[in-house]
Amino acid sequence: MFFLKHYRKVGAMEDKPFVIGVFVSSPSVGDRIKRIATQRDSIIKISYDNLTDAILPGKKMEQEGVEVLVSRRGTAHLLRENLHIPVLSLPQNSMSLLASIREARKKGRKIFLPCFRNKHSGLEIIEDLFDVEFAQGIYTDLASLRQIIAGAAQKGFEVVIGGLASMSCATEFGMKFHELLTSTEEVRDTIESAKSVARSQRQQKGMARRYQAIMDATSDGIIANDAAGILTTINRTAERLLNIRGQNAVGASIAHFLPQSVVNRVLQGKKEERDKVERVNDQMFIFNHIPVILDGQAIGVVSSFQEISHVMRAENSLRRTLAKGFVAKYLIDDLIYQHPSMEKVVRLCREFSKTDSSILISGETGTGKEIIAQSIHNLSRRKTRPFVSVHCGALPEQLLESELFGYEEGAFTGSKKGGKPGLFELAHQGTMFLDEIDSTSPSVQMRLLRVLQEREVMRVGADHTIPIDVRVIAAAGKDLWNSVQEGDFRKDLFFRLNVLRISIPPLRARNMDIPRLLDHFLRYFGQKYKLDPIAIPGVYIQKLMSYSWPGNVRQLRHFAEQLLLNCSFQYDEEILDTLFDELSLIVDRKQEPPVAQTENIPAGKEIQMTKRLGRETLLAALEGSRYNKTRASEMLGIGRTTLWRKMKEFHLD
Repeated sequence: MFFLKHYRKVGAMEDKPFVIGVFVSSPSVGDRIKRIATQRDSIIKISYDNLTDAILPGKKMEQEGVEVLVSRRGTAHLLRENLHIPVLSLPQNSMSLLASIREARKKGRKIFLPCFRNKHSGLEIIEDLFDVEFAQGIYTDLASLRQIIAGAAQKGFEVVIGGLASMSCATEFGMKFHELLTSTEEVRDTIESAKSVARSQRQQKGMARRYQAIMDATSDGIIANDAAGILTTINRTAERLLNIRGQNAVGASIAHFLPQSVVNRVLQGKKEERDKVERVNDQMFIFNHIPVILDGQAIGVVSSFQEISHVMRAENSLRRTLAKGFVAKYLIDDLIYQHPSMEKVVRLCREFSKTDSSILISGETGTGKEIIAQSIHNLSRRKTRPFVSVHCGALPEQLLESELFGYEEGAFTGSKKGGKPGLFELAHQGTMFLDEIDSTSPSVQMRLLRVLQEREVMRVGADHTIPIDVRVIAAAGKDLWNSVQEGDFRKDLFFRLNVLRISIPPLRARNMDIPRLLDHFLRYFGQKYKLDPIAIPGVYIQKLMSYSWPGNVRQLRHFAEQLLLNCSFQYDEEILDTLFDELSLIVDRKQEPPVAQTENIPAGKEIQMTKRLGRETLLAALEGSRYNKTRASEMLGIGRTTLWRKMKEFHLD
């Protein structure tokens, strides 16, 4: 076997040469191919094997990367039947045949032409044209070629026209031989055709590899079958999920791999079927089956599928992406205290963080209920998941409902296209903190109860539920059990929330923490505003510790900021006196009326107060409390249920 190379350069780059295998029938054809190959951008591999002897060398060439084979007609037929690469035949036209017969006439008048499988037509005039006796014989392999040449010899034929195999047989039986001629132009044209076929093959292979790369890049398993149910394509994900090898699967019946699939129904009905849950090899998958339609007929089905566990992980990832920004920033170490009551709170936080049970945090405004909730989240196994906080008293009822539970497209005027996931959905596998839970309306309370009981939510305007895994922490500014007794809060929801309980003491009950907190806030605002710290005389520290702090730690924080900023312009004890006097005024306002008094108003007196309650007074209380219904009811000295009734009466709901 001979190898001939020649490269064509395009600019600074070299084209990859075409690799062509040629089975020649005579040394003269081999010589012409060698001369042609030195002028072409190709690698030519030449073999002198013919007919069945060419099959093994042909398979070897295929394994070595030969793209196209060229040979005489008989050898070409046999190679096509045994190989997978294209095989071209060297031309055998009438003019070349006539020229060969004319030259063979010089060696004898009785000429025999072996023909592979079929005789040549239109050669009846040869005997008259060249004054010869001419015959053709059909063969299918080397054995039958030898047999027909032996028969021709017995009949007295003198000359055999053909290739190397015919020459060998003719010599064996004492006959003369003449090569079947092939012109240089015919050889050159065939080589050019082989290059064109190789170029087309490369393009098809490139396209097939790109398509395969696209399929292999997806996380879905993809398989395709034809109209007969034979598997034609499979990607790597499908091989892995179904535990099969693609090279063994292609060409087999799809029923071997998807015995319970709906492929046949899709073929017959010509309709796609999506989101079908099917079991394969004791595993559950979600399938999409899409028919391939050509001229109105289903010629195959493309099926894509995923493991159900993968779909669930993807859903969780999507929820985390949507919940980006819902992060708990406070840690348990951010709590500043030294009072034993706060030590107990911290100990409970650490213990409760080990469970997934609901927690109810009670404490006056400004005591740090959200810091406690965030600390519990960051101590729990859910710390890498979303922490979603919502202030229930800051939103109107309808808006709160859509924010918590989400809504479907078209659920109400102004709803977003495609709908919107609720905060419970975004908190999936994380923590939901419901601050001022006692300010929620009865309808919201009922939906919250369903979430806690069923662990699923239904968007506003939807007809299906969405499963969630959320730990709920709720907070109330006053004793929630009192709200239950007054009829303002559902008893069943209270028991659902009150599984674990943390009560945060007010700042006045732990006044030993005030100096430490004040020092921390002064340092914090000093760094924030780039101001020097200030020293507060001990007498003022004592005043701060004896003050009741109705706004608790939040009020102390604001006071520290005010104190630092005022004293940074001009330090004067008169400024300190003025700020401390203002604290006393704040206490006086807060005590009109005290909460304890409103909670103990006799029923008859509350009825009288309700009758005297006008629209302007009610509106003023709502505005003064920033529409916090709990605070507004406390200011007016009435229960929340009464407040709701009066709001509807005056059309303020």
